[in-house]
Amino acid sequence: MRRAASQARAHPVGHVNVTPMIDVVMVLIIFYLIVGRLVMERRGQVDLPETRVGEKLPEESDPLVITITSDGFLRLDGELVLANDLPDLIAARAGEGRRVRIRGDRGVAFRSIRPVVDACRKAGITSIELAAEQAP
Repeated sequence: MRRAASQARAHPVGHVNVTPMIDVVMVLIIFYLIVGRLVMERRGQVDLPETRVGEKLPEESDPLVITITSDGFLRLDGELVLANDLPDLIAARAGEGRRVRIRGDRGVAFRSIRPVVDACRKAGITSIELAAEQAP
């Protein structure tokens, strides 16, 4: 009997403390939520208008992307820019034959998009794409 009791003490039953693992997982979840939000803000998240016409463009193309957010801010390839600087920035970044894709939020009036199109024309851009989502 004593021998069985001493053997039980020699091999203690282990308990796994999962609290540190849960802490690490929670920190990772919070980190990914924050980074995801920052990436979306930097990209200039917009709610694109829907269309039933047009063609799906290949993703391998590398256009210069101008985003017009719902609050009227302009982003050139994710970087916040001023409307007055847009023609010079487009001319500097657009290479020979490079296209420009305008991503305007569906809440933005066309009068906000037209100056961007004019800036592209002033910069010598001949191929302008207007981004939209395919309607169901």
